[in-house]
Amino acid sequence: MRSVSPACGGTAVPLAITWLVWGTTYLAIAFGLRGTEPLTLSSVRFLTAGLLLWGLAERRHEPRLTAPRRRRATLVGVLLFSVGMGGVALAEEYVDSGTTALFIATVPLWSVLLNTARGRRTRGAEWAGVWLGLAGVAVLSAGLGRGELTGAAILLPAAICWVLGSHLDDHSAGMRGPAAQMLAGGAVLAVAAAVRGEFASPPRPTWGAVFALAYLVVFGSLLAMAAYRHLTAHTSPALATSYAFITPVIAVLSGVLFLDEPLTPHVLAGTALIVVAVFTTLLTRSRPAAGPTTTVPGHPEAVRTRRRPTA
Repeated sequence: MRSVSPACGGTAVPLAITWLVWGTTYLAIAFGLRGTEPLTLSSVRFLTAGLLLWGLAERRHEPRLTAPRRRRATLVGVLLFSVGMGGVALAEEYVDSGTTALFIATVPLWSVLLNTARGRRTRGAEWAGVWLGLAGVAVLSAGLGRGELTGAAILLPAAICWVLGSHLDDHSAGMRGPAAQMLAGGAVLAVAAAVRGEFASPPRPTWGAVFALAYLVVFGSLLAMAAYRHLTAHTSPALATSYAFITPVIAVLSGVLFLDEPLTPHVLAGTALIVVAVFTTLLTRSRPAAGPTTTVPGHPEAVRTRRRPTA
């Protein structure tokens, strides 16, 4: 009888968490928007998660952030959470949750373009992934109505800002760094919600929206992030980032099953193109494994984490 290695057992659970939780994040946002405005929902989500993370950092007696790190955390938090995830929630007022996930799944492709602009050599397979991904975005956009194109116009800058924020993050401040980012992002979202007039009338969330918010805080922003960090420390980059081409499929199927979202030919073709593009890009980027590396995630909740050198 074959025995299961500890490494396999220690990988399966966090892998399943990243796949399932981040695959259903967009569904949870759709439920959360029932009776709650998008920027308000995002603000409460990240302020709550940030306070919980900050409390954990206090319990672990982590050092306080220096002034330069506080400034960097503020900037990164605005890019990641205010524009990135706030844009996702705002866009879901216009487009289906599955389509939203597909647009955000292009994050690794924008990362390739950013690295190229910074002078990094880009392989032919990576360029192929970028062009396939852009073709998938074009196919998806061709199937959108006029109102839905507004959502697409929000999602592309959101994905690009997520890439910029990920590259600016120094990833070396323990729990306090991500906590400060979420608090800064949540605070800016609260101001944006007020400017947008979302506080003009009190929110009337359904019970489903309340449970969705709790799910987004506990599972989406805390548990899945911990699972992802475990994977980046103990597995290959290819396996750790495999959620990037799994979660869009889960998101599309979740929208079809629970929200009756249509599975149109444009969605099917766009899904296939983007999944293949992300798979090609991440597989190519994972090949050089000498020395410490960083992974750029395809889901806007992960934090790029420096891998430990293998023995």
